[in-house]
Amino acid sequence: MQPQNDVRKQALEQWVGEQLGCAVAGVPASADASFRRYFRFDLGDRTLIGMDAPPEKEDCRPFVQVARLFEQAGVHVPQVVEQDLERGFLLLSVRGTQTWLPLMHADNADTFFNNVMAVLVKIQRASQEELFT
Repeated sequence: MQPQNDVRKQALEQWVGEQLGCAVAGVPASADASFRRYFRFDLGDRTLIGMDAPPEKEDCRPFVQVARLFEQAGVHVPQVVEQDLERGFLLLSVRGTQTWLPLMHADNADTFFNNVMAVLVKIQRASQEELFT
């Protein structure tokens, strides 16, 4: 549950509204094992995710760098639509809500796993290239 006076959420909503040119309200989308929080912004014709990463606790630069690296490697990742690295705010595209598990069954599991392995190889190659550039 979010506190009534969530200053960072309010600042994120104001920033997202400024980027989009309209008033918006975010609803919690998910959290991870860090200080980052994610809020869903439903805009009617599209949905975006606002990421709040308090800069004194999280640095968004590695997130942006890895997203760019994976995208260049041909891996489908959310795009960074807008960023305010100093404040720890990112606005991300949504790649969809469908997960693979409900779609998998005995007849297509090998195809799914082969696709996953191909993506992991792309990530590994891109990560190795990044080390040497």
